[in-house]
Amino acid sequence: METAIFSKETVDGVAIITVNLSRATMSSAPQFRDYAMELIGEGEKKIIANLSYCDFMDSSFLGALVAVLKKLKSIQGDMKVVISHSTPEGILALTKMDKVFSVFKSLEEAQKSFNG
Repeated sequence: METAIFSKETVDGVAIITVNLSRATMSSAPQFRDYAMELIGEGEKKIIANLSYCDFMDSSFLGALVAVLKKLKSIQGDMKVVISHSTPEGILALTKMDKVFSVFKSLEEAQKSFNG
């Protein structure tokens, strides 16, 4: 059975989108953006992008994350990012996007930041 590219669960009013890919690239970026935008359209305002399975993230996927964050901010929502590998974290630091996103090492920390 093939694993879905993205899976979603809602915990305490926070939508957690898990990216089930080792490489988050331009081939999956539009699908992620559309998936997240659809959730926002359904009323979600708090989203965690769980990238803990990703070893690599390119600038296209980063752009999709930015688009989702901008949309959420426009409706007084927010998005947190979970990254447990150093490579995706590196692109965030390199592009100064670590100043834009709230980045956490674990899903639990990200969830606590919303409910804190």
